Amino acid sequence: MNKKSTAKEKNPLLKNLNTNKMTSSQIQEEISKTEKLMQDYISKGKYPNAESCNEKIEYLKKIMKEKKIKEVNKRHYNEKENLKQDQNIDANTLNELWDKKYQELQAKSQAALDELRKNQQEELQKFYNQYQESPNDVKPSATYLKLKKEEEGLVKLKKFKEAEIIRKKREAQMKIDTNKNGKNKESSFKNIEKKIKQKHANELLYLKNKFQAEFDELAKGRQKDVESLNKKYSVKNKDLVNQQKREDNINKSKNYGKRIEDLHNNYEQKFIVGKREYAAPESQIIKDQIYAEIRDNNNLNLNPPKDN
Repeated sequence: MNKKSTAKEKNPLLKNLNTNKMTSSQIQEEISKTEKLMQDYISKGKYPNAESCNEKIEYLKKIMKEKKIKEVNKRHYNEKENLKQDQNIDANTLNELWDKKYQELQAKSQAALDELRKNQQEELQKFYNQYQESPNDVKPSATYLKLKKEEEGLVKLKKFKEAEIIRKKREAQMKIDTNKNGKNKESSFKNIEKKIKQKHANELLYLKNKFQAEFDELAKGRQKDVESLNKKYSVKNKDLVNQQKREDNINKSKNYGKRIEDLHNNYEQKFIVGKREYAAPESQIIKDQIYAEIRDNNNLNLNPPKDN
């Protein structure tokens, strides 16, 4: 049998008292009522009744102490959980904010790249069209012009056989000049195409690097905010832990509430039950009789004394 059960069995004031369903506030109210009742008994000289009230008060204080410790432990747990929840909410809000910035920059960069690629494709296609539409006129070579002049001179001299030979040479030279012109044109096309594509590659690289720098700045800003948030909650958590340690130390020292302690001190200054010291002076014989009655009498009148 534990001490609580023993106390409840010996003290009729505790028999019908169900502290399991009482809150700390309700227990405190009951303590206050019992303290007033005890003072009333003291004023009437009903010390056995006062002793029972005092036992009830001490019992209730012990119960309230246990309840308060449980309440404090529960509150401590809830405070820690709430702090974690607050940190998670702030972290999620922070992530959503930076995710939005990242998505906006990603959309902006993709649009810019798409626009650049479109313009580059149009520029390249324009070059192809111009190449296809450019005339295939062949610029006569000096050899061709010389043969032509020689041919014309022979015709004037009516040397047609010699003119025919020169004509064939001139036409052969034309083929040579045409082939050479085609090769030059193709070579020029490839060179210009290469330059255009290289320019496009440089433009793309520049734009990508530009946006990569912006993404890097976003990453730095995000990391800075995350570190700031973690530092903020590290300080909060440290403060909370220290505060809870102080409260735990108060619990360990049995100083669980200034209000309760003050109430106890108020009536303790007047009389101390258990040490046979009372504010009202009594002889040692009367004190011994009172305590004998408290120990032996199981049918105490514990109702408030009536004024005579």
